[in-house]
Amino acid sequence: MKILFSKRFLFQQLLLGLFYFFSANASAQITKKDLPLEINGPLAGSITMKSAKIWVQIPMIRQTPNDQFQTFLEYEEVNNGGKLNPQLKNTKTVTLDAEKNHFIWDLSRLEPQTQYQYRVVAKKGTQVFRSKTFTFQTETLWQWRKDPPNIKVLASSCAYTNDTAEDRPGKPYGQGNAIFNSMANLKPDVTLWMGDNIYLRETDFDNPKAMAARYDKWRSVPELQSLMQTGSHLATWDDHDYGANDSNSSNPFKQVSLDLFKQYWPNPSFGVPELPGVFTQYKSSDVEFFVLDDRWYRDGDHLLDDTKQMLGAGQVRWLKNALLSSTATWKLIITGSQVLNLNNKYEGWHHFVKESNEFQEWLEKQKVPGVILLSGDRHFSVLLKKERTNTYPLYELTCSPSTAGAYTSASKETQNNLQVVKDSLVTTNNFCDLEFSGKRGDRKMLIQIKDQLGKSLFTTSIAESELK
Repeated sequence: MKILFSKRFLFQQLLLGLFYFFSANASAQITKKDLPLEINGPLAGSITMKSAKIWVQIPMIRQTPNDQFQTFLEYEEVNNGGKLNPQLKNTKTVTLDAEKNHFIWDLSRLEPQTQYQYRVVAKKGTQVFRSKTFTFQTETLWQWRKDPPNIKVLASSCAYTNDTAEDRPGKPYGQGNAIFNSMANLKPDVTLWMGDNIYLRETDFDNPKAMAARYDKWRSVPELQSLMQTGSHLATWDDHDYGANDSNSSNPFKQVSLDLFKQYWPNPSFGVPELPGVFTQYKSSDVEFFVLDDRWYRDGDHLLDDTKQMLGAGQVRWLKNALLSSTATWKLIITGSQVLNLNNKYEGWHHFVKESNEFQEWLEKQKVPGVILLSGDRHFSVLLKKERTNTYPLYELTCSPSTAGAYTSASKETQNNLQVVKDSLVTTNNFCDLEFSGKRGDRKMLIQIKDQLGKSLFTTSIAESELK
C-alpha cells in the first residue's frame, strides 16, 4: 500500500521532533545542575604561610541516616586583581554520614600572603551539592624583609546559648547572640575563644552523644556563622567545655571531652606526644599565642595540699621552653582561669600558690620580653597590672562574658584591688579588641573592651618598649 505524506505533515513532525530533542536536553541540563549546599561554618583554625586547617559541618546529613556523602573542598588562588587562578585543586575526599557530618581538612602546599577561595562539595550518587564560596589568606613572609603586618585579634569567653528544654528554670542565662555579628563586622584576623565556649548541661556530662550534640547546637547558631567564616580561630577550654562546673582532672569523661574538642576546633596541635591536653601555640604576624590547658591536669582548687597543680609540671615546663624559643614581639599566654587577681574567691591560678608563684618568679628572673596574660571565666572584663621589682609590669586582660550572664557585682571584688587599671572594669556582655600595629621595633598594642554592639567601653595602649 502506498502512503503519501504532505509537506505540511512532514514539517509538523520535524517541529515535534525538535521540540522533544531540546526538551530532553534541557531536562538533562536541569538534572546535572549542582544543588545548593547549606553548611555550618566553615571555621578556619590554624593558618600558616603554607597551610590551613578548615572545619566544616553539613547538617542536612543528620536527616538522611542511610545516606553517605562523598565530600571534599575545591580551592584556588585569587590574584591581586581579584581574578581566579585557573588551577583548581581538590582536597582528599571523605565519607560523611549521619554518625559523622563534620570534618577538618588540612590544606597544604599553599603560598605565603595569598588569598584563596574555596567551596564545599558533597556528592551523593549522581547528585552534586556545592556551597557558596568562602575565602582565607595565608600568613605573610615578612621576617628579614619588612615590618610585621598589622593585625586585629578579638578575644572572648563564656558563650551561653539558651536551650529551654535543658536549661535551669527561671530567667534565661543567655543574653542573645547579636554580639557575634558585631565581632564579625570588625573583620578580625584571629579570634580567640578562651573557654566556656559551649556550656555543657547536666544532661550532657555523662553522655558522649549529648556532648557532641551540644557542640552541634552551638555551631548552628545563625549569628555565629559570619564570625566563623572570618579570619582564623584559636580555642582553649574551661570547665563548661570540659565537664561539670569547676571540674578537674578527676572527670571520668575527660577523654571524650578531649576527643570532641579535637573534632570541632582546628587548632594547630593538641598537647605534645608525651602530654595529652589542648595546650598549643600559634603565631600570626609578630604575635605568638601560648594556649594553656587549665583542666586536664588540674587538682581541686580547694584541695588542702601545698603541691596541688593547675597546669602540671610537664605543661609548665613546656610553656617555659616555648616562651624562651619565641622570637615574637608579643607573647600572649591564654588560659581559662584568671591568674593575677588575688581577691578572686572563685576559681583561679592563685589557689595553686606554689605552682603560680614559681612560674611568675621564673618569668621575672628570665626577663622574657613581651609577655601579656589573657584569661576568661569571670563574667566581667578587666585589665590588671602587676608591678614587678626587677622587670616590666605584668598585665592580665580578662575578657568575659560574650553571651552568658554578667557578674554585675564584680566592683565589690575589684574596688580595693590596686592592680585594676582605672576604668577598665566592664560588667556587661562584651568582647576585647586587640590591634597590633607600627614599625618593627616600635610596635603598639591597642586594647579596647567593647559592648554587644561594638561600642568601645574602655581603651588603652601598651607600647612594645614597655614590655622589655
